[in-house]
Amino acid sequence: MELNIVQHAKRILSFAAVLCVLLFSPAAKTEGAYPSAMDEYVNDYAGVLNSADSEQIRKMFKDLEYQTGIEATVVTIDSIGSYGTGDATIESFATNLFNTWGVGKKKENNGVLILVSVKDRECRIELGKGYGRRYSSLMQQVIDEKMVPYFKAEDYSRGIYEGSRGVIENITKKASWFSFYKWHLAIALLVIVCIFTGVSCVRSGKKGWGWAFFAAAGFLLLFLIRMFSKGKRSKGFGGGSSSGGGASGKW
Repeated sequence: MELNIVQHAKRILSFAAVLCVLLFSPAAKTEGAYPSAMDEYVNDYAGVLNSADSEQIRKMFKDLEYQTGIEATVVTIDSIGSYGTGDATIESFATNLFNTWGVGKKKENNGVLILVSVKDRECRIELGKGYGRRYSSLMQQVIDEKMVPYFKAEDYSRGIYEGSRGVIENITKKASWFSFYKWHLAIALLVIVCIFTGVSCVRSGKKGWGWAFFAAAGFLLLFLIRMFSKGKRSKGFGGGSSSGGGASGKW
């Protein structure tokens, strides 16, 4: 009788130990879950980007969104198997991660996800539905010529940086200097005009034409500020989705 009690106690303790391992081990915490976005532009979970390249990529993607409205993000991971999502390929992982985060504007579906799985030695450029399949060959070229050569040399940071540049060059038309800074110039001109009209108001008094122009300039400035505030990305992505368009590579 006492022997049975001891055996039952051992079984209960063994079961409790296994349960604790399943509940509190790091693998269990990530099982079946895609990583959460830590940043809008760069999510370096594998820790392969140096600070300079990371900041350059972030700046490029910020400018890209400012000029075109396209949301782009980089994600590096150790392995797709680390997350236990059931994805057997980097293609399915990238598509599901893209849709889980909602990369890109919902209406345009113009998001871009650059995924690098270091230990799997695979990468993927996932495109939103809005691109269709017409950009897949261009993305393959970016992977083959600008990313994989650096990855083979284990220079992941440079490969991701060059790949990010290649993506931008192929999915957008390069904006002119004036196109990028036109609103900055407009605001600067408006400020200069306001200064001159203010001086005019002081010299001529309330009867001067400057007061009317100053009021009109004020309304225009408020309009521009409101427009800029609407154009800023809110926290998170815009709700875009992908149907599997893009390209993949191995090294």
